[in-house]
Amino acid sequence: MRVLTAFLALVSVLCLGEIAMPALLLAQGQPAQGKLEVNINSHSSGGGVWWQSPVWIAIGAIALVLVILLIVLAARGGGTTIVKE
Repeated sequence: MRVLTAFLALVSVLCLGEIAMPALLLAQGQPAQGKLEVNINSHSSGGGVWWQSPVWIAIGAIALVLVILLIVLAARGGGTTIVKE
């Protein structure tokens, strides 16, 4: 496996020149030279827009269904119940 990796690294360096140099260094077991900067800081103050949250969408959908249910029940009418003796 090492021979295959070294061969592929050598071919890539010959074909691509300086661009593929880290591949040759990895095949030799040496770390690639250079500085890698990773920035994981988030500059947002948090949350984002609340109306795009799935929780708030679900709460709004449930509230909408309850309002429609109240309107339907009120529209059915509340005729009086007559109890005969």
